[in-house]
Amino acid sequence: VICKFPNVANDGRFVFVPGPNDPGIAGALPRGPIPNYFTSSLRSRVKHAILASNPCRMRFFTKEIVFFRDDLVGKMRRHCLLEPREVEEVEDDNDVDDDGDRKASEDVDASSSSGTRRLSRHAIKTVLDQGHLSPLPLSASPVYWQYDHALRLYPFPDALIVGDRVDQYYENYEECDAINPGPFSNGFNFVVYRPIGEILRKSQTKSDVEFSQIE
Repeated sequence: VICKFPNVANDGRFVFVPGPNDPGIAGALPRGPIPNYFTSSLRSRVKHAILASNPCRMRFFTKEIVFFRDDLVGKMRRHCLLEPREVEEVEDDNDVDDDGDRKASEDVDASSSSGTRRLSRHAIKTVLDQGHLSPLPLSASPVYWQYDHALRLYPFPDALIVGDRVDQYYENYEECDAINPGPFSNGFNFVVYRPIGEILRKSQTKSDVEFSQIE
């Protein structure tokens, strides 16, 4: 896809962060870049391709951005003691009419969407409160101790970009933008993030997040 646009391929900057299913040494965090053996063709066609680790950190002027790819919500659901409920029960006193079945179905869909949003918020809050990208037992998420510092989130970054398997979401917690672009293979979703989208008073800035989709 990149090579279809020569100017973008020659002048654009692309950062590739390995995910759980990408080739390389997996199973423990943090993990190194994708081996050169698998990326030689890509690097020969894309001039400014950067093969980063997972997680990786970038700095945009004074803004620090952390990129992390993992099945964060799924792992936390499997290892939590009290699982957050995804779907709220529909109240028994709902009005019933000719369109009752359709209204009930809409209520369940809305509840499911809000339940997934609630799970994502719970996961982000846990990660940031713990100040660590992998606040799980070592049996569930092994860590290379000599590189554990790469997983720490204290002080909070300005933005945490999480490549999770769940639907897109955006949360702002303690002035940290937590964003999940969602799986690109499911609906061709992506996110445009501007660390400095608006300049406020007293030299303060405000970020800008735009959810998009290729149709």
